[in-house]
Amino acid sequence: MNRRLLAIGSLVALVFVAGCAGFGSTTSEEGLNEEASYDWDTEADATIEVTDGEYRAVYTVENRSTIRLYESTRYGDDNPIDVRAVQFRYPDGTVVGMDEIEVEESRSGVTVHLPAENGQLAFTSDSRSRNFATETFVEGSYEVILPPGYRVDNFVLANVRPGGYEAEVVDDQVHIRWDEMNASAISVRYYLERDVYLFGGLILVASIGAAIAGAYVYRQMQELRRKREEAGLDVDIEEDDRKPPPGMR
Repeated sequence: MNRRLLAIGSLVALVFVAGCAGFGSTTSEEGLNEEASYDWDTEADATIEVTDGEYRAVYTVENRSTIRLYESTRYGDDNPIDVRAVQFRYPDGTVVGMDEIEVEESRSGVTVHLPAENGQLAFTSDSRSRNFATETFVEGSYEVILPPGYRVDNFVLANVRPGGYEAEVVDDQVHIRWDEMNASAISVRYYLERDVYLFGGLILVASIGAAIAGAYVYRQMQELRRKREEAGLDVDIEEDDRKPPPGMR
């Protein structure tokens, strides 16, 4: 019994140590104090502009002192996201940085303690190429702005979730808008316009290749049939109307 308890205790300690080793901070003082330029004059409650490898988000907060920033995993738990260049704008237009903002990181998220209950919170975070995803941290309307030249109107190459959105191209950038966000997360897969032509070219090349392969196989089969006929292997034997002898039926 003592050995069993000792083994269980060792296993629990090992799991705890492994968990502590696997937990690494995603925020840094240097990153939090990075300089960034945000467009505060937005019409949506949440405006997210996606660039190359990152995105800049501006959220309108009302009657709340904190906001937790996280990403959900496929296993059902939450992880903190990398948060940089954190700023807050008061209703009177005054913008402050980390000198008036407190950021606390845990295993399940990054909690931002706001300097006021009403205003706008802005931060920068990472984004995968041609795939943007985020949780919805505030209620209301949302707008996602894609990098110049990217599109979402081809259902084969793109996917936008949730539905019920409107997409408009402004100065070569797609603006995706939701008047009222009812989902817990947003996911946008987008593509370059030239990808459509590349995709179409690949389909054309594949079709031509399939046609050439089909014609080659057909000719080979016809040649094989001709050789079998010349060798007498495919001679049709006419049915003999004579009855077989007794005992052979």
